[in-house]
Amino acid sequence: MTLLQSFLRITNFKNPLLQTIVPSVSAAFAIQAAFAIPSIVAQSDRFYDFSGSITYLAVTALSLYLPALRARHASTAAVPLPSLVSAFKSGVLGGGTAFNWRQVVLSAAVSIWATRREFFPVQPP
Repeated sequence: MTLLQSFLRITNFKNPLLQTIVPSVSAAFAIQAAFAIPSIVAQSDRFYDFSGSITYLAVTALSLYLPALRARHASTAAVPLPSLVSAFKSGVLGGGTAFNWRQVVLSAAVSIWATRREFFPVQPP
């Protein structure tokens, strides 16, 4: 059993909200803990903005693709992962494995914000 299969089986709650929140919070905690250990050892906050940006990007991608990964894991047939562009094509309204255009736009906005935060950090006055 692969790590992804184990992860999907552990987080397979009956409540769809928990199916998304628990993996997202777990991923955010794991990423922050992974960056906190070297920061604590070095007694530095050097990676603070970088770890925040990585956390936003990872949780955004996870929450976007998690339902498709669950559908792919549950199916015996090869279910392809949805394309981000397919959300903007006419006639595609979302569904079990397709994206809605609002999901893609909101995920893009979060990704742009997280990337901007990394390349153009806020300087104290």
